[in-house]
Amino acid sequence: MKKQFFLLLLAVLFFTHSTCSAGIPNEDFLINEIDFINNTYEEVLVKLGPPKRQTSDEKGEPPLNYLTYPGLRVWTFIDTNKIAFILVDNDQFQTKRGIRVGGTSYKVIKEYGDPERQTIKGHRYFIYKTDSSPEKRLIFDMSEGYVSRIIITSLPNTP
Repeated sequence: MKKQFFLLLLAVLFFTHSTCSAGIPNEDFLINEIDFINNTYEEVLVKLGPPKRQTSDEKGEPPLNYLTYPGLRVWTFIDTNKIAFILVDNDQFQTKRGIRVGGTSYKVIKEYGDPERQTIKGHRYFIYKTDSSPEKRLIFDMSEGYVSRIIITSLPNTP
């Protein structure tokens, strides 16, 4: 399941290399108290406590640590300890602008502007990038007609 999600995420990143219609500032890359741009593996542990499950994939490309909490998964780069991505799949967590799982497309667009829209393998995504770095993306999975997952990632595009 983890590898399937990772492959899907890479496909999203690969196919969304074009310019997004709306850029957002780095300050918007927060989920509750986790600052995606600046926090590290250690800071996630301090803020959220010990994870329910923790694994590492040192042979993966890139090598990642996986931290699993109820409703939240955090993957960090092993070499730098910086956050590679965050996946939110319940409404306990929200973005800085108040978007939670269950939010409407109207509210997402009202808060973040017109997104780049992609449909990959039946999943519909609203995608936003930072103003400063195109590899950093805020992605809302809108496949159910509402926000079903929130993804924040800095994984580079891979050909």
